[in-house]
Amino acid sequence: MSVKNDCWDVAHAWANHEDGSGIGAGGNMLYGGGCIYSYGDHFMIARHIKNEKGERAVLFTERTYSQTTAKHIAITRDASSHLNVIYVADPVLSKDELFADWRERMINIAEKLTDVKRPQKYATEIAKLYAEVERYAGFYGYTIPELLVQAGNIRNSEQFADYLAKDRAEREAEEAEYQKRQKKAQEQKLKDWRCFKYNGYGSLNGWDYLRFIEQTGEVETTQRVTFSLFDGKALYRFVEKAIAKGDYQPNSEKFLGEYAIIEINKAFIRVGCHKVAMQEITRFAKQQGW
Repeated sequence: MSVKNDCWDVAHAWANHEDGSGIGAGGNMLYGGGCIYSYGDHFMIARHIKNEKGERAVLFTERTYSQTTAKHIAITRDASSHLNVIYVADPVLSKDELFADWRERMINIAEKLTDVKRPQKYATEIAKLYAEVERYAGFYGYTIPELLVQAGNIRNSEQFADYLAKDRAEREAEEAEYQKRQKKAQEQKLKDWRCFKYNGYGSLNGWDYLRFIEQTGEVETTQRVTFSLFDGKALYRFVEKAIAKGDYQPNSEKFLGEYAIIEINKAFIRVGCHKVAMQEITRFAKQQGW
């Protein structure tokens, strides 16, 4: 049997096993687990899928690779022409990855809408892509993300500009929400560190913090440097005097004889690689009754 016939046999055998059963190989094509590949599982051509209603379809790649793989794709496309085929960037990708890919491709096309000679061509390409999005989402019953809906409805440069504004606003809102969550998580983590629930603390905001170890009478920083309460109080008094003078300049002063006192101002101090806010220093001093 020729290689071409082997490939056709493999493609048709895969296509007719709509339940995803069966395995086979021939002509550098193979299938198994409902998927069909070219030269190995590094390149999936298509895979059988089923939704909650029991309906079946095929996710079919829009990628290409070598000339031979292109032939394998064409053979598989012909063999599955009787099936419900949904074209995607890569059948391996997850829902979110596919949605993100579709949106990126639509935006890349929309950027060409300023070409006054062929705007309709690009508008048609976007509409065609969005049709596949709707088929995919409709098959699984997925809700299409709002920005993907908006991208799919871009038909001219004015709509594209409006989309970009909405996209920027959403990204800024997402970033603000992310920063809010990060801040809340950091605050809780710092609270737990001060309560000795754990020893390590990785600050994400560049600031260092202090806690008192009653068992040893020592002060500990979030960078796990420890020193006596006596030395801590001496540094606090030194900082107070420097702020009162208002003219501290880096000199040969060193804390504990090894950490250079680099900067002192009303907002923070920098000693060695530590940067501690005056608010934190004041909190600690008040806690100790200084």
